Amino acid sequence: MRIGILGGTFNPIHNGHIKMAQTAKREYALDKVIFLTSGNPPHKRHERILDAKIRHIMVKKAISNMRGFEPCDYEVNRSEYSYTLNTMQHFKEIYPNDELFFIIGGDSLRDFDTWYKPQEILKLCTILVYERNGGKFESNFALPVHGEKCDISSTEIRELAKNGGDISGMVVKSTADFIYRHHLYEREIPMEERLAEILKPERYRHSVGVRDTAVKMADIFGADAKKAAIAGLLHDNAKNLDNQLERCIDLEAEIDEFERENPGLLHAKLGAETAKCVFVICDSEIIGAIRWHTIGRVDMTLLEKIIFVADLVEPNRTFSGLEELRKLAFSNIDKAVLACVRRVCEFNKKRGNPVHPNSCAIIKWLENENVAK
Repeated sequence: MRIGILGGTFNPIHNGHIKMAQTAKREYALDKVIFLTSGNPPHKRHERILDAKIRHIMVKKAISNMRGFEPCDYEVNRSEYSYTLNTMQHFKEIYPNDELFFIIGGDSLRDFDTWYKPQEILKLCTILVYERNGGKFESNFALPVHGEKCDISSTEIRELAKNGGDISGMVVKSTADFIYRHHLYEREIPMEERLAEILKPERYRHSVGVRDTAVKMADIFGADAKKAAIAGLLHDNAKNLDNQLERCIDLEAEIDEFERENPGLLHAKLGAETAKCVFVICDSEIIGAIRWHTIGRVDMTLLEKIIFVADLVEPNRTFSGLEELRKLAFSNIDKAVLACVRRVCEFNKKRGNPVHPNSCAIIKWLENENVAK
């Protein structure tokens, strides 16, 4: 086969990217074009970029009904910097007998000699260059894609979205709807201000209490206080959203059957995804702490433990036995987690509510670690 690979940050994917792929596919008789979403691009390491998973969802929505186009999340699932050489080596292993074509724009060609081991890349694929402004280029190693002039840019789309502009003619409708639905690229305002807009007053006060408690615990147990502050403040950011199951499905949140049957738990997993969208949080530690703050999990990280406990013992909480939990929260994090899980289990059993399997697993895990002693 003749396989085209179009890599990009796709922040967001737009009609120019689609046109680039369509033209290259037609001119070079490509059997298919793979849309490769960049996971952690080294040339943009200092930029504020939307989470890779969210960007890739937009790619999938944009090309879902286009024949001969395939989405690929190979780089999305890698934590390392996404160098083109490593990626092309990966595709050569998958398609050892096929001809690979790497599709780039003219601006990328001009920087090609600064890429990581460019000559090694050329041994693995043929470079196809699309000049989106209709210009010509000279190269002794790349082939041209004779595309029409295309003035669309992801930067322009983000600016329009930030200022409430109409982006419908620049991206596929399903992608535009996704951007509007999940408030992507909206005007950046202070985190506290945005959170106060989307939460009810009592929920916002609780979130501030969790933040302050988490920071104190982080200082005691040696966790990152800045991350604890962000995770604590945002842990309930999805609590007051409607249609939570539909939102979870749309954002591909990793929910289990228990959570589907008990929708009161969905806000944690949903909150992890909306934190990426609304607050542009990409830090995996912070996202994990938000994701697991309600049901917890075996082998929780220190930050996850802190947010899990802080959620239960923050100053606005009032229930019997709370003072003992607060003492543990500031003296022994593992004993605090164990005590909190046991307390939640007892509370649910008394009310006749089901207990998530994670709770039993956490108790067993911590008891095996001799935490109970």
